[in-house]
Amino acid sequence: MNTRKGSTSKYRSKRDMEERLAFIRLYVKRLKENPDEVFRQQVKLINSFLQSAKDFPLSKEEYLRMKRVKKRA
Repeated sequence: MNTRKGSTSKYRSKRDMEERLAFIRLYVKRLKENPDEVFRQQVKLINSFLQSAKDFPLSKEEYLRMKRVKKRA
């Protein structure tokens, strides 16, 4: 995966990107090995996680700030 000159990658390192790609390959393999009904159940689960994240009362920045303060205490 090449990036254009001057663009920034959302991955911190090449290892992070490789781990992400390995996970995607593993997940695709499992999707192909399982019947459609299993996949539908996973879609429902993932969608519920995404909805829960949207409904979370704190922004990402607020949550991370709270975690940093808690670590210091």
